[in-house]
Amino acid sequence: MGFNFGGFGDKIQGLVDTFKEGGVGELLQKLPLDQLPVDQLLEKLPLDQLLSGSFLQKFTPFESLTELLQSGGFSAGSAEELKSLPQDQLNERVTKTTSFSSLKDMLVKAAEFYSQRK
Repeated sequence: MGFNFGGFGDKIQGLVDTFKEGGVGELLQKLPLDQLPVDQLLEKLPLDQLLSGSFLQKFTPFESLTELLQSGGFSAGSAEELKSLPQDQLNERVTKTTSFSSLKDMLVKAAEFYSQRK
């Protein structure tokens, strides 16, 4: 027995197919990133590609994500580790050292930057 999602299931399948075909940039353009909580953004987005050196060098005073984190006394090598860090302290660090108002704002901009380059 199938469910009728009024065409929504087809849209989801189309997004999954796009992602499987390597169309991450196209997928990012279709996701409502600004409406997702930070932990979901970190789960869904390719963090190493989004917060790349080229993005960070263009939009922050840092050369890498490691440098940004170390400047605040943090350490994370993966999205999972980044999620485990105190979000309020991370947001404060991002606000103080970049032009972004939060980690989420920085991730959304990084997704836009990434999708424009793909």
